[in-house]
Amino acid sequence: MNAETQFDTKTNVSKDLYYAVHKGIRLANARMLVALGQADATNEDEVRDVLDKLAAHLDLSLSHLTHENQKIHDVVEARLPGGSDHAAEDHDHHLVGFSELRRLAREVEQAGGDRAAKLRRLYQRFALFMADDLTHMHDEETELMPLIAAHFSPEEIDGIEHSIVSAIPPAKMVAFAKFMLGAASGSERVTMVTGMRQAMPEEVFEGLFAAIMGEPWRFGDWERMEHVLC
Repeated sequence: MNAETQFDTKTNVSKDLYYAVHKGIRLANARMLVALGQADATNEDEVRDVLDKLAAHLDLSLSHLTHENQKIHDVVEARLPGGSDHAAEDHDHHLVGFSELRRLAREVEQAGGDRAAKLRRLYQRFALFMADDLTHMHDEETELMPLIAAHFSPEEIDGIEHSIVSAIPPAKMVAFAKFMLGAASGSERVTMVTGMRQAMPEEVFEGLFAAIMGEPWRFGDWERMEHVLC
């Protein structure tokens, strides 16, 4: 099958609610797909580990979807009725996908001699979920975000972003930050971490990055951060 995607330079926006987090989600999806494909169905520890990773990944994906529904879609709908309909429909499909993946994971966990076949089915279903998610994120970035940029001021968009970030519990913030920083380019990573350092009390920043890195981290040790996260 041949597919061609048209990129319009007019879709570039100065303040993007999606770019950094979507890069992180793409990285998380890719790592999850690889982990499912590499898991050995005959190894109980590997199966348990990959199912735990999948459960955590789906929890994080559901959190992201919920944040977008509550903090972006609801705001867009209040000003532009119908403006987020397509994205909301995709989210409904994602909820179905989450349920199917959890069901298939339980089947793998409970399987006997047919575990390899059930694990393969789970892997294939996740690949389809990932494909849908990649298309969905592209649509949000190139259709919904330009719509937001055209009808909301930079200050209002900053407010939306702040409301999203402030609603994320610390444990989930660590998980999101790991993927977002790991997916970022070197210069993007420096900018992101520097901005967080300026915005947070010193002890909060140090605690967050100790959790992200798994050990105390000194600001400016970008090589160590890249080694751990990338």
